Amino acid sequence: MTSISKITGLPLGPYPVGVTTVEFVDKSRTDPGDPSEPRRLQTEIWYPAASSENLPKNKFSDFLGGGVIPGSIELANGPRAIGGYRDGLTVAELDASVWINDAVRDAEPAQARDQKKFPLVMFSHGAGAFRPSYIYWTEFLASHGYVVAAPDHPGSARYTQVGGKVIMADGGPRSKYPSMARERPKDMITVLDGIEAMSSDGTAAATDLQRLLASRVDCQNVAITGMSFGGTTTADVLELQDTRIRAAVFKCPAVYDTDRTNRKNRDTPIMVMLGTEDTVIGDKGNTAARDYLDAHNDNALLVEIRRGGHVSFTSCEIYNPEYGNGIGSQCASLTKPGETYRPLDIVQQHGIINTYGLAFLNAHLRPGEQDDAGKQLLLDAAKGNSPFSKEEIIVRSKM
Repeated sequence: MTSISKITGLPLGPYPVGVTTVEFVDKSRTDPGDPSEPRRLQTEIWYPAASSENLPKNKFSDFLGGGVIPGSIELANGPRAIGGYRDGLTVAELDASVWINDAVRDAEPAQARDQKKFPLVMFSHGAGAFRPSYIYWTEFLASHGYVVAAPDHPGSARYTQVGGKVIMADGGPRSKYPSMARERPKDMITVLDGIEAMSSDGTAAATDLQRLLASRVDCQNVAITGMSFGGTTTADVLELQDTRIRAAVFKCPAVYDTDRTNRKNRDTPIMVMLGTEDTVIGDKGNTAARDYLDAHNDNALLVEIRRGGHVSFTSCEIYNPEYGNGIGSQCASLTKPGETYRPLDIVQQHGIINTYGLAFLNAHLRPGEQDDAGKQLLLDAAKGNSPFSKEEIIVRSKM
């Protein structure tokens, strides 16, 4: 029987989901907060697993190293870290009852069908977020045969652990905008290069299981994706014109921060996803994102959720069902200032996001495996049509 995700309301794919943590080290860069140290990136990798039978689900504290670093759980519980998602929220509560992921930690990686390798999806988190807070996207894709790698960006992440230390967004050198904007795109390439090398170079931070996983990843068939500041990062990575990157997904991207009228890359297929009521990037950000898509040469898809906001593109409802800005019973409206709106149910929002996201990625990373429903979804989008209500979403494309 096919399992239904509690987070998206969609059937999970044919693969159980595994998850593992790797620390990648870029010795060519120094840590802006500690020039004596290289740039280190705590990275989560979700992947298709061979089996999850009789194996325990991943716990939230596993993302925090299980509390091995003294005082790390106490710091995570603080108001500037996990405790900031909801008053009184603790890691213990998340472990006991709240965290509802489907992944199994360090499960054996699956073998891709027909001896092929799995495509790789890279994900860049928003400012003040961190890598686990998007499992509606990362786990779903892994269940459908993608390996998904998401690093924390030190100084931009609300909490991360590297080199045996906890690092938080503290306003120091790592957290200054010029530093974050400069380092984030390089972080994504560091992780891509690291996965590519991990299967063969004996990376010290990797386990045998992780090296086996890396040997089953197609690092020449990659999508870059990101949310908010991660959308800015996605745009900056595209400008590097790395031939390994075949597609990009932008979620409420903050692309208004930089003048992109003279950008070089207008050809890599892109999908832009927006929340019409997004009060973080606002009208300026939504307009800039639409303009970015319209200036693309071809293969550009827009999906906009009318009763969605900035946080619609996260899994923050797990932390706090009334988090706001697209999650909750009532949120401040962008289109009607001074009023509130009732967001579309977050499970439905995630279902829309993932339905289009999976079809888009299948079209460009494994077109021979796209099912008829995915093909039809994209054909309809080119005509402005959708199986979802036009009262709830806007779709258009240049595909």
